[in-house]
Amino acid sequence: MDSTANPVRVELFVRSLCPEDATHQQNYVIDQLQALEDAGHIEELSILIWGSRIEPRLAERTAEGRKLLERLSMFERWERESDASLDAFDWQHPVTNMVSDESVNVITLPTLALAEYVDGDLQHVAPCTRDGTAYRVTDRISRLADTAHATDEPEHERTVVQ
Repeated sequence: MDSTANPVRVELFVRSLCPEDATHQQNYVIDQLQALEDAGHIEELSILIWGSRIEPRLAERTAEGRKLLERLSMFERWERESDASLDAFDWQHPVTNMVSDESVNVITLPTLALAEYVDGDLQHVAPCTRDGTAYRVTDRISRLADTAHATDEPEHERTVVQ
């Protein structure tokens, strides 16, 4: 990675046990991100597997569950601070336990999600909606690739517009 650039770290969250068409999209996204990492445009890529839902009280009982809840809390803060909407995350969805008839709140997770960090700070979460425009994970990867290609240009070939 260019030492003058701000280091970009990406976490990709991938739902396990998806239908085949979603699995193809997941593989495509992973390939694109790994290519950006191999080219040095992403300093670090982490791929994390999650399910379709998480029950916070149960998740609190495990280290991995607490880590995921911490990330989700960070995403919620980013959502509030960036005036974006993370509609793909259903934050408090009641589900009834068929055995006990007890209702619990779960968080429904998207098939794919991407968190982008620059200098350690969360800069973007996808999928999201901002100002009426939906940004998918693939849109953010395209943006990362475009940014990477722009910094690949030799300095003398850049045009400065004032």
